[in-house]
Amino acid sequence: MHISLNQSQLGKLFLALTLISLATTACSQQSQELSEREKDIDKQKEVQMKVVERTTDELKESVERQKEQNLQAIEVNKKQLDIEKANLDAQSKEVKESTSFVKKNLDKQADESKKIVDRNAQVAKDGLKDIVRANSN
Repeated sequence: MHISLNQSQLGKLFLALTLISLATTACSQQSQELSEREKDIDKQKEVQMKVVERTTDELKESVERQKEQNLQAIEVNKKQLDIEKANLDAQSKEVKESTSFVKKNLDKQADESKKIVDRNAQVAKDGLKDIVRANSN
């Protein structure tokens, strides 16, 4: 089978083949550009992920340092409060002891005063009895 084409048909065929070739080249070039853009996006994604990870790690370290500082400050305050509590406990003990001493002293003074009152009452009664006897005689 032999196909004969005239010059006009050959020109059209050549033009069609050229257009197909150009279209194929353009598609290939677009595909390559798309691939490069996707690679760029992946690189940017990777960089941004690393930034996020680094920032997160730095923030975690900062939070951990702050926690340690806060715990140390709390421990210092706790020790100070323990010292103050010990001082207050000692003052409380001293108040109780001095109050007990004063109460015992007051009890002794009351006992002495009662003895004196008893003696004075007895002396007064004896004096009264002496007066009554002297008047009776």
